[in-house]
Amino acid sequence: MAQHGGASLLASLGAVLNLHFSLHRGGNTNNVASKRHPVLQEFETRLRDRLETLKVAGEEKSFLSIDWLLQAMSIVLATHANVEALIPESQLSLSMHRDDKWVDEYLDDSAKLLDVCNILKEGISEVEHYQMLVQFALHNLDNREISGAELKYSRARNALAECKEAIKRKDTEYRQGFPKSKLENCSSMLRTMGDKLVTPKGEEAMKGNGFLNAIYGAKVTTIFLCGLLVTALACKPKRPLTNLSVASHYKWSPALVSLQQRVKEETDKRKTKGSIALLRELDSVDASVQRLHEILDRHLTEKAFPLAREQATELKMEVEALRKHSADLGYGLQPLEVQVNELFRMLIASRLALLDIISSART
Repeated sequence: MAQHGGASLLASLGAVLNLHFSLHRGGNTNNVASKRHPVLQEFETRLRDRLETLKVAGEEKSFLSIDWLLQAMSIVLATHANVEALIPESQLSLSMHRDDKWVDEYLDDSAKLLDVCNILKEGISEVEHYQMLVQFALHNLDNREISGAELKYSRARNALAECKEAIKRKDTEYRQGFPKSKLENCSSMLRTMGDKLVTPKGEEAMKGNGFLNAIYGAKVTTIFLCGLLVTALACKPKRPLTNLSVASHYKWSPALVSLQQRVKEETDKRKTKGSIALLRELDSVDASVQRLHEILDRHLTEKAFPLAREQATELKMEVEALRKHSADLGYGLQPLEVQVNELFRMLIASRLALLDIISSART
């Protein structure tokens, strides 16, 4: 489905630019759409419904959970793919000139989004490495081949200490006096892109039966939802979430504003409670790691082996809690990475097709 969407977007861009240059050469500049095209209205309705559904899902699944972020990224991909529906070749009515800004802006923004994808992939890889350390600790606790509880607990404690250090390093990156992390730079870049968004106006807004309005909607959605993923992968981000200001006349505008507000409320609440990570599953794993490390360290310091029944029960409960939280975190990381890779692929393919069409049309 995603591949079909990507291909459709390329066909759309091709139709847009081929007609753009043929109209420019022919001098036909009077046939500008006087009202919104029905397909644009359908695009806006779909985007509104997806954003409203995402808000409901956040109430049910928890905002910035793995499940919720997977749904958010699926909206980014679907929105890019649906842009193509606005460009039925027989109904295009573009009146563009060679000095139009939208092509350059599209290329510039897509280049920045490619950088965002690369940083997101690195952020996901960091969490996957953290997951490996957690699994190593659990493996040591489960390993019956290790003779002696003390050795088993010692190895597990050391692995959990590495987990704590990994989270501490991520947290330290956001403290004053340290260089900005890639995720923080990425967040700043998305914020700047959001601040520079300009709503298409007048005749420009109706070019290609509203094509630039659709591009604008896809851009807003991508900046906002990718920004949430960046925030979720960071630890204790200093800056507040990106707050995009959009014109109120779009069907999807109220849904976006409402979703932004709800996510902000939830993240502010989490920060107030002292959550080290806004990605819910990562925060749960970190809390469980802290508790289990403390228990193991206490038993190893006291050298109270074998453990009394009550102590053994406490340890077993914490191990099972960590195993569950780790499984919840782990199952969504690979699909999330696949989605980021797919967005990267779509952006690359669109850029190449766009540049090729421009080059062919101008020769």
